[in-house]
Amino acid sequence: MAKTEEKLVTVLEASAAVNTHFGATPATRITPGLLPQNPTLPAMTYRRIAGAPVSSMDGLDTLDNGLYQLDVWAATQKAAREAADAARDAIDASVDLGSTLLSVFTDYESETRLHRVSMDFSLWFQES
Repeated sequence: MAKTEEKLVTVLEASAAVNTHFGATPATRITPGLLPQNPTLPAMTYRRIAGAPVSSMDGLDTLDNGLYQLDVWAATQKAAREAADAARDAIDASVDLGSTLLSVFTDYESETRLHRVSMDFSLWFQES
């Protein structure tokens, strides 16, 4: 059964531009939840922050609308922005994910000494 989160990761991993920034095996640098200890940079974390399956008069549908937050972490603001742009382009180009970018902000985290680009997407996906 294909879920929205699985499709999101598949789309990111299949993108040559994403691979340019996150390496040939992006699964080790694109992770759910929190940033791992001592990550290879740039790195990305993602999480579902809201959303639910669509309901109709017939009950629950397999159409899902989720709100996802993607955070791209890097040593420089430029590296974070370029990697985030590659991820956004991959998501926008997907014919299976109906995506709307809702917000983008940049930040510097003094505790981790990392730059972050945070993006919120509304994703529509027909789960199977």
